[in-house]
Amino acid sequence: MDPCHYLCPVMPLLFNSVHQQTTFYRSPVSAADLHSTVLIESSDLIELDHAGMTFQNWYFDGFRLAHSTLDQQQPTTYGIKNDIDTVKLYFNRRGRTQIDYNQLCKKFLIKSGQYNMLYSAQLDSRMSHIDDHSDMFSLQITRDCFLELAATADPTFHRFSKNTSGQKAALFSDEWLPMNEAMEKCISDILSCPFDGDMKKLYLRCKAIELFVLFAHSSAKGVIKTSPSDRDKLYFARDYLMQHFAEPNSLSLLAKTTGLNEFKLKNGFKELFNATVMDFLINYRLEKARELLLNTQKTISEVAYETGYSSPSYFGKSFSKKYGINPGKL
Repeated sequence: MDPCHYLCPVMPLLFNSVHQQTTFYRSPVSAADLHSTVLIESSDLIELDHAGMTFQNWYFDGFRLAHSTLDQQQPTTYGIKNDIDTVKLYFNRRGRTQIDYNQLCKKFLIKSGQYNMLYSAQLDSRMSHIDDHSDMFSLQITRDCFLELAATADPTFHRFSKNTSGQKAALFSDEWLPMNEAMEKCISDILSCPFDGDMKKLYLRCKAIELFVLFAHSSAKGVIKTSPSDRDKLYFARDYLMQHFAEPNSLSLLAKTTGLNEFKLKNGFKELFNATVMDFLINYRLEKARELLLNTQKTISEVAYETGYSSPSYFGKSFSKKYGINPGKL
């Protein structure tokens, strides 16, 4: 393909206020940025009337990683537009969001812990955040780069890849799928990357490919058998654990809180999130502990107590078992 193709002027990434009919955020991202051989990074704080948003981006080698969080006092709605030709993998980590995709003529209510993939040469969507806090991560891949990766993927990708190759807007799954612990761990690793410079780019590239592989592998495993009502309760259970991770928790307490019996809670949680309830809680505590150790000056004892451990020595053993390093050496 002619290299000049990537340098043609394109529409910047626009965030538009639906109510005021104005653009409140404009990012000059282009296809050339996604093909940069060096890592390009950006981080913005966006203030809205009743909400605040953080928006981070990383571009390199045909990939774009984007992370946005939003805290609001009342429901926030805005439009997003750009014309960068990419496949977009969305991971809705927290908060319910309604999304209207004009190219697909589809509207979705996406819940915490769900993911999907879509392709469109242009993006014209409308986002409506429902909960007070939202957290969305996306992996975007240029069309040529995606087709190269998808060539080795499961046959379930074939229909989507055919549409992408023909530049036809497509959605991977009509139903948004449940994220698993491995996906969340990979995203958490990306957001807490410990490297700089060329090593950071290499690390992020490896993690971007890992996240794509996790998507492909998980999507090929088939549809979750849990009923929709029980699935909602299991998402609530997961969110409850994440919000109260430092507090004492037990299977019986969580079952009472969610309205599920222990059998459905144990089996449904494992099926939906590919981890037992207690394994999920332990891993989440340790991930939060790692973030605190890397980003604050807190002592090991302080971090242990803040993440739900009553014994710093037991915390140290658990941390070393998971990460292969003593917490004091981070």
